[in-house]
Amino acid sequence: MKTNKLIGGLLTLSLAGSLLAGCGSSNNGEPAANGGASSDSGAKGKTKITFWKWIPTEGQMPELEAAFEKENPDIDLEVTHVGESGAYFQKLSAGLAGGEGPDVIAMQVGANANQYKEFLEPLAPYAEKEWGADWKSNFLDVALEQAAYSGDDFRVLPGGMTATPVILYNATMFEKYGLQVPKTLDELNNVIQVLKEKEPGVIPGVGIGAKDGWTDRDVFMGIVNEIAPGKVYDAQEGKIPWTDPDIVKAFQVWGDLFKNGVFSDGAMGQSPYPNVSDSFTKGKSSMFSIGTWHLSGFTKVAHDQMVKDKTITEDTHWGMFPFPNLSGGKQNMVATVDIAWGMNADSKHKDAVWKFIKFMAAGEGQKLWTNTLQVLPSQKGVQVTAEMAGKTEEQSLQTVTDFMSNNISGARELKYPELQNALFDALQAVALGGKTPEKVAEDIEAVSKTVQR
Repeated sequence: MKTNKLIGGLLTLSLAGSLLAGCGSSNNGEPAANGGASSDSGAKGKTKITFWKWIPTEGQMPELEAAFEKENPDIDLEVTHVGESGAYFQKLSAGLAGGEGPDVIAMQVGANANQYKEFLEPLAPYAEKEWGADWKSNFLDVALEQAAYSGDDFRVLPGGMTATPVILYNATMFEKYGLQVPKTLDELNNVIQVLKEKEPGVIPGVGIGAKDGWTDRDVFMGIVNEIAPGKVYDAQEGKIPWTDPDIVKAFQVWGDLFKNGVFSDGAMGQSPYPNVSDSFTKGKSSMFSIGTWHLSGFTKVAHDQMVKDKTITEDTHWGMFPFPNLSGGKQNMVATVDIAWGMNADSKHKDAVWKFIKFMAAGEGQKLWTNTLQVLPSQKGVQVTAEMAGKTEEQSLQTVTDFMSNNISGARELKYPELQNALFDALQAVALGGKTPEKVAEDIEAVSKTVQR
C-alpha cells in the first residue's frame, strides 16, 4: 500500500535546497480549498490543476502563471507557495499519504525522486507522444541522466540546473580592501584574516549553515571530487568501499574547515535559511557557502527591488566564486537538476498537468524561469539574457557558466536515500568533532552494504 511505505520512509527523508528570496511563506502553507489532486473545475468551467511549491519563488511565479494560462486559457493553475523546501516536502508527504497531494509535483532528482517514485506518473510516454522518438535530445545529457535515476520511464523531467559548492561574497567589501577572489585555501584564509582585522563588526569566516545536511553534502561532494574525481559515485554503487583512503581524506579536509576557522563559529547551530542568508544580505557577514541559485539576486531587477525595499544600499554588489582549491586537486563544481517536474499518478487531469510540465521543462516557462537565474537551463539551446546588476555580477555569471560547461565533476545528490542520510550524519559528526573521518567512513560503509541497488 502506498501510504504505509510513505509513512515508513518519506517523513524521515533529509531535505534539500532553498533560495535567496521567497524561502519564507506568505501564508501558513495551507492550500486553498480543494488544494489536493483536483477533481473539480476551476474558474468559469476551466480545468483546475493544483501546484504546491518551494520554487519558483513568490516573486517569479506570477509571470510564469500568467504566461501558462495565456498559452492554455482552458486551464486554471492553482498555486500554493508552501515555503522553503523542508516545509514543502513535509507537506507533500502528508498530502500524498492522505490522498490529497497536488496535481503537479515539484521534485528533486536522486534520493527524493526515488523515495516518492510510486506516487509519480511515468512521463516517457507523454514525452514521446509530444516530441517524438528523439524527445531526449531536448535536454542536456547531464540533466536527462539524473532525471532517469528514478527509472527509464522517467517519473520526472528536468526543470533547471544548479551547481555547488560556490561562495557568495560581498564584492563591495572586497573592493574596499583590494581583495581578490581566492583560488586556494591559503588565499581564502588570507581574505578571512584581512576582513577580521578591517571589519571587526563582521562575522569572520565563511558562513555555511551546517545545521542542514544538504549544505554540508554540497561542499563535501566538491572536496571528494577534487581529491579523487568520481570515486564517491563508485562508492555509491558499492564498487569500492567508503573506507577508501581518498574518501577518508575528504572527510578530514571537511573537518579541518571547521577546526581551522574557515567556516564561521557557530556554523553547526545555524541553517542557511534564514540564518546565514539574512546575515549575509544585511552585511553582517562577508561570505556565504551556498549554490548558484543565488545568481537570482544578481540581476538588475532583483538588485533594484532590494534597494527599493531598503534590504541593501545602491552601492552594494555581490559576487560568486567556485570553492577554492583545498587539497591540490582541480577546482570543480557538482551539479544537479534542482527541480524536476512530476505528475501525481492519482491526478484526474493528467493531460492538463502534462501541459504545465511541458511548459516548464521545454517550453516558454523554461525560458522565462531560467532567465531569472534561480536555475540554469536544463533544456538545450536556451540562452540566458538577464541584465545583471553590475560588472562583478556579470563576471560571476560568466564564471559559473564556464564551470558548468567545463568543470562539473558529477552530481550533487546521491541516488539512495539511506546513503544520503548517512552522509549527512557523517559530515555533521566530523564537523562537531564527535567522530573521526575513519569512523564515519566505516559507518557509511555499513549502511552501503544494506542498500538495494
